[in-house]
Amino acid sequence: MPAILTHDFFGQDVYAAHSHVIGKSIDEKDAFLLGNQGPDPLFYLVLSPSMKQFFGLGSAMHHDAPSKLIAALKESLQVLEEHELPVGRAYALGFLCHYSLDRAMHPLVYCQQYAICDAGIDGLNRSQENEVHAEIEREYDEMVLFSKLGRTIRSYRPFEEALHASEHTLQTIGKMYAFVAMKAYRTFPPVDLFVSAVHDFRRMQRLFYSPNGTMQSALNVIETRVLNRQFSFYKSMSHRDNATRVSDFDNRMRHPWENPYTHEVSTQSFWDIFDGTKAIAFSAIEAFDKDDFDETAARALTGSLNFSGQPVEE
Repeated sequence: MPAILTHDFFGQDVYAAHSHVIGKSIDEKDAFLLGNQGPDPLFYLVLSPSMKQFFGLGSAMHHDAPSKLIAALKESLQVLEEHELPVGRAYALGFLCHYSLDRAMHPLVYCQQYAICDAGIDGLNRSQENEVHAEIEREYDEMVLFSKLGRTIRSYRPFEEALHASEHTLQTIGKMYAFVAMKAYRTFPPVDLFVSAVHDFRRMQRLFYSPNGTMQSALNVIETRVLNRQFSFYKSMSHRDNATRVSDFDNRMRHPWENPYTHEVSTQSFWDIFDGTKAIAFSAIEAFDKDDFDETAARALTGSLNFSGQPVEE
């Protein structure tokens, strides 16, 4: 999914304010920023057929048992060697930031996504909601990049600027994922699952990179004409050379919108949510960092809301 940039810049903002808590080494910073991508790298395991058994793990983490997931993430630090703990902890704190931003922002995304899919546009319905979701988050990425740096992907290559981490860092985090998957989801992936996922994520970002739009156009033809799809998923995933500080989906005029899961009405804009969630994320970091953090504390942190901001039974 897009939003790699939105999450990365969110993490950079949190790190700039709280690096003294998170850790100041290069490895800790890299691990924290990689943590801000949450479980998203797992979606790219489709490039590793040997991991087919675990293709659904990323979706499970996003949708099911958020409190067990966060509690297991804390417990996973116990499987690390002492010298691995700073990197593992930094990753976990970044993961909390990803969860916090996803949980807060996704209701705005889904509200608009469902409205578009249900608008009666010919050929567009909820069977294409993944493409619509990706379009919305891609625009957020483009807007955030230009708002933060005054740059577009013509000079800013996501696969070079984000997803930094040494192989040792990835292997450390891989141990954590193997434990979390076992503890929270009763599945038993190899310890190199996360390593493969990040390698695949980097590879896919290179494939998606097409500032001139030539790759998008070519694959759009293949998907829509050859594969007979209504819309191109690849095109919706690939960032554009788009110099804009606004988005059609940012609700900058603060119109009322309804959370599709809780039915609460809000007027918050993208930036209201983005900026307001930084304090929430740091509160989560402080709670997670306590020695007595357990599943009960995790449930207090999550409120039993998954990464979509949807209430779930736990």
